[in-house]
Order: sequence, then C-alpha cells, then structure tokens
Amino acid sequence: MKKFLACALALTLTSAMFASCGSSDDSSSKAEAKTTTTTTTAATTTEATTTTAAPESTADSTAASGTESEGDAAKDISEMPATLKNYEEASVYFKKDMDVASIVEPFAEKDYENDESHVNLSVEELAGVPMLKVEVLDQDDQGNYKIPKIKFHMEKFFEGHEADLEKIFTIKADVVTKAVGEFTGDDGTKSLVPGNFMGAFVTQPTTGEGENSWNDLYDFGEAEWTSEWGSYELTMRPGIKDGATFVNSTEPQYVSLMRWGIPNQADFYIADLRFEDEDGNVIACAKFGK
Repeated sequence: MKKFLACALALTLTSAMFASCGSSDDSSSKAEAKTTTTTTTAATTTEATTTTAAPESTADSTAASGTESEGDAAKDISEMPATLKNYEEASVYFKKDMDVASIVEPFAEKDYENDESHVNLSVEELAGVPMLKVEVLDQDDQGNYKIPKIKFHMEKFFEGHEADLEKIFTIKADVVTKAVGEFTGDDGTKSLVPGNFMGAFVTQPTTGEGENSWNDLYDFGEAEWTSEWGSYELTMRPGIKDGATFVNSTEPQYVSLMRWGIPNQADFYIADLRFEDEDGNVIACAKFGK
C-alpha cells in the first residue's frame, strides 16, 4: 500500500505538469493527452490525441529490470548490463572522448522559466558501460525535480550518408534510471528508488521551411520501486505515421526525449540508440559505432 500511494503521488504531480511539457522550442503546440492505467507497471502510459491511427502501435516498452511486485528483492547495479536489449548491435554508442555538445543538447524553451530543468550532459560509465548521463539540476517551489528535455542531432549521426535518414522506420533506445536522492513515502519511510519514469519520445524531422515538425509518437510510463535503478527499452515507429519520418537533408532534425518531473533526484542514462529500416535491419552510423 505504501508503494502504491507513493506511485499515486508521483502520478498526480506528473499530471499537473503534463499540459506544459509537450512543446518544443521550434515545433508544434502542446498536445492534450488521455491517461490509461497499465497492469504491468506502477506507472501510466499516455497516447497523444494528435497521433494518427495506425495498423499497429507506434511504440513499445519493456521494463527489463522488472517493476514492483510483492517479494521482489533489490537488484544490484552489476546486473544492469545484461538488461540492455540493443547494446550488441546499435547504431549509436556513447564514448568518453566524444564531443557531447555537438550531438545532443537541452531544449531552451523560455530560458527554462517554465517547468524545464537545466541539465548536465556527460558520458559516464555505469556498471562498466559508457552511457550518456542526464543529470537534472532544478527543483520547483514544491521541491520536485523539474522536467529534463534533450534532443539528438540526427543530421550529425548521419553526416555524409544523409540518404539513410529516409530509411528509418523504427527507433529504439536503452535507458537506465538511477536514484541519487531518497524517495519519501506518505508514512515518512525513505527508500533509494528512482520511482516513476514517465515522459515522451518524439521525432522532429525538418519541414524544409526552416522549422521542425513535432511527432509525439510515444508517451511512455514505467517504474521501479524495489531497486535503486531501473532499465527500459523505449521503441517508437515513425515509419507508420505520416510526417514523422526523417528526410534526406543536412538541416538540423532531431530525436527528442523528455522525462516528467519527480519528487526525488534520479538521473537517467542512455546506453545506445538503434535505427532500423522497415525490415528490421540496423542502419549503421559509422562515426558512432563500436
């Protein structure tokens, strides 16, 4: 019951912020969303009402570390590398000597005057795996950590072979959340868990008119209330939505990720990005491979 109440509190905080978090610095208006409760996680999955109907789901998610269930034991971070779904054959890996600022950047909406947080972006090893670390820095007046929003430069990943951008049908990312500060339950009990991991995974292809379209393909919701870390595979399929696919261009276009605000400090890490064509073949990014 304690964990259920804690999750419900986090969801309430998330819902209060949702309407202000769906726009980009160069894209569409905010999307209204409807909420549905899942039975496999202690979180909520939302589907943007602006997403067009498709013959199959635009996204999937797998909680590799497992979600809360009675009797679950805390899992050591050393188990994390085995949970990564795409690390053996991904398109983009992160390395300690890379120029992070050239390929990924925070949003800059209203100079962070709204619900967004400043973030530190770096490449750090987690359990021996180099990953992009997103450290959330800002809190709101209620002490909750604000919303981190980042965007990856697709034109940089595909520099010199921009024609491959048009082939992208599916995008996957292995993401790990790790608690830094303790979560406090309604009864005052503290636990070192990341709790809810909820947010949006989108594409922003160029329109050719000096701006990007905003395609909210996947509003994800997962949670980890047992261990200090959680591991998830995020999957979206821009190939089945008109206007969501990337174009053959050297102009900036993005894959963007944001996480809603949470009560305690928890960083998240991105281990890899995997781009697939319509047949499921991996599209290589030579400069960012192993």
